[in-house]
Amino acid sequence: MANIYLPYLKFFKDPLLIKAELIYALQESRDRCLHQSTKFLSELMMTLKNIPPYFEFENENNEFIRFELEPAFTNLEDYLVYFKARAYYDLEDYPSCAHIAKHTNNSKSMFLHYMARYLSMHNECIYERTNLFDSFKPINMRAYMELLDELLILNVYGSEDDSDEESEDEPQQEASDLDVVNRKHSIQEDDSTPKGRRCSRRPRSLRIEKATTTTLGKKNKITKRNNTAKKVKVTALATQSENNMSSGDHKETRIKREDPYLLWLTAVMLKRIDRCDEAVDILVRAIQIQPCYWGAWIELSTLVKDLHMLDALNLRLNESKEHHWMHLLFIAHMYIDFQITDRALNIYNDIWKLGHTVFQDWPYMQAQLAIAHHNKREIATAIVSFKTVMEMDPFRIDNLDLLSNLMYVCTSPDELVVLSKYVASIDRYRQETLCVLGNMYSLKCDHAKSVLYFKKAVRINPFNVTAWTLLGHEYIEMKNSYAAIISYRQALKINIRDYRAWYGLGQIYELVKLPNYALFYFTHARDLRPRDYRMLVSLGEMFERADRIFESMACFYKALFYDTDGTIMLKLAKFYDKYGDCSNELTREHFNMMNRRALKIGIRNRTTIELNLILSKIYLYLGHYYMDLHYYDRAISLAGKCRDLWKEPETIACQSLGVTEHVTALLAEIEARAGSDSSLAPTPSAIKARRFLFAL
Repeated sequence: MANIYLPYLKFFKDPLLIKAELIYALQESRDRCLHQSTKFLSELMMTLKNIPPYFEFENENNEFIRFELEPAFTNLEDYLVYFKARAYYDLEDYPSCAHIAKHTNNSKSMFLHYMARYLSMHNECIYERTNLFDSFKPINMRAYMELLDELLILNVYGSEDDSDEESEDEPQQEASDLDVVNRKHSIQEDDSTPKGRRCSRRPRSLRIEKATTTTLGKKNKITKRNNTAKKVKVTALATQSENNMSSGDHKETRIKREDPYLLWLTAVMLKRIDRCDEAVDILVRAIQIQPCYWGAWIELSTLVKDLHMLDALNLRLNESKEHHWMHLLFIAHMYIDFQITDRALNIYNDIWKLGHTVFQDWPYMQAQLAIAHHNKREIATAIVSFKTVMEMDPFRIDNLDLLSNLMYVCTSPDELVVLSKYVASIDRYRQETLCVLGNMYSLKCDHAKSVLYFKKAVRINPFNVTAWTLLGHEYIEMKNSYAAIISYRQALKINIRDYRAWYGLGQIYELVKLPNYALFYFTHARDLRPRDYRMLVSLGEMFERADRIFESMACFYKALFYDTDGTIMLKLAKFYDKYGDCSNELTREHFNMMNRRALKIGIRNRTTIELNLILSKIYLYLGHYYMDLHYYDRAISLAGKCRDLWKEPETIACQSLGVTEHVTALLAEIEARAGSDSSLAPTPSAIKARRFLFAL
């Protein structure tokens, strides 16, 4: 793993270059009031506080420093406009901010103008929603599309002039003749012309004549935009932007259009109306210009659908062979999202081992390690990691809702109450705090109050996947299947990779006696969490209900190594009891063949000895099961089958001796019980044999 990511890890060995880029990126995010990005970068800057600053501006040959401080305001008016607009923005008076920064060419003021207009629509959508489960779409779609068109024209397509588009289809001679006529018959724009509307400089007669000469197939070519052409143009401009950045020969107007923060805002708006492909292309452009903007990376992570798309994105982002250090954090973040936690842990451990020691004190990285252990169901390790984050920054309550989930699973009401009081004392109205309080009341079986807190969390942030999923869990406890289904589907609309929502939907359809629907959702949950035995057991039970015995046994065999209480062993034993000991010889042979295939599929990369060991435990389990039911003949027969598995010469002596010892103990207990014809207490050797069954 270290060899694969070695080009990235070299930056973590010497964090001087990282701090140099952070200085510029932090100023840009702070000046644009991007609070989450500023928080992330500031946390990293505090981690690197003992690293000396790197201010070698005159070193033009240094290929690692890509950013320069933006020039100061060109005039006093731009300076005053920016700070007045920012004051309104900080007060959340977004209409006033948008109005103040409307006529300006300064990049910071322009961003505040467009961001204020977007947030005004966003807040309107939140405040005007009467039903919590309504689709989270802009209320004034016309104003939303107008703002999006302005951003696309500014950042992607450039200015659209009718004469420019028409001249592409005209001969050069006709264009020169029209220019002569235009100079003779130019019209002036008087007070009756609405402001902001383009007025053509050609006489009306020439425009009508031009319109009548166009063919029917090209009608409305100028007024209508082709969405397919847009996507092609976005991709083409992304490549052109990268070439322009590498050449360094671009004009001032082009630099304004290549503002990475406006590109990010454009992508956010495109994502809201489900134009995800265009949003991905624009985000890649923004990241290539400013790779230290963490908000663009996070937004891009929500648009990655599968691992194939992630690999394609990594190739696009590495075309310049720069191997930016922020890209490695993005890859680890995506691995955690895709539940590939081992790879993510390897990346973070490589940063700790091969990088500078200061990164071990970075709360973000410690929190990511806690989330990775949470996903692996390593509950004790995850709780320790979360408590370490709390010690590093006592007022950092990010991701503490996941810690409350772990305490809920451990059924630790005292610790959960302490955590809820702790986060409530910091900020009672944070979405993480509301989720912690909801878990606390759920553990106390006060589901109505728990639903109330989860609803508050999704009202504050309608894109909180964890809150939607926990709300669905509570509705299941309250037997409200309809509301639970809607809650889970809202979570999947935000993040289709959330296995908890898929699993919750499967549970609901299982409760309402729709096994085929449950099978569909459990299959998706299993694909997202292939090593989670809960998904495998649920999927196996649905296959069993659908009489798909082969698939069911394969799922149970995969989950067998996580069996701690014999539940899965009992399910497999029932198949052996029903089909393996059937009086019909054809049924028996078919089951034995199917059983072997399922065993090899469910337990891959295992030797014959390991497979025989698993079969031995199943036979021993059945032997104890039938002995408890006083079916001594069947129990003796199964003990004989278990002993026959270890007659081959290639079996290992110690393992064969161990199984034979347990078989002898089983036969001895059967003989003792059969002789007394009563249920005797199990002997010590029998107890040892039972423990052997679950030591997989």
